[in-house]
Amino acid sequence: MAKISPNELDLKERVIQINRVAKVVKGGRRFS
Repeated sequence: MAKISPNELDLKERVIQINRVAKVVKGGRRFS
């Protein structure tokens, strides 16, 4: 786990962003 490739970091960042967007979309649908 010491060596993290740029691709792995990119994937993790994308997953985090997707999760955040998904939460916002779900919240928006609930309110609307």
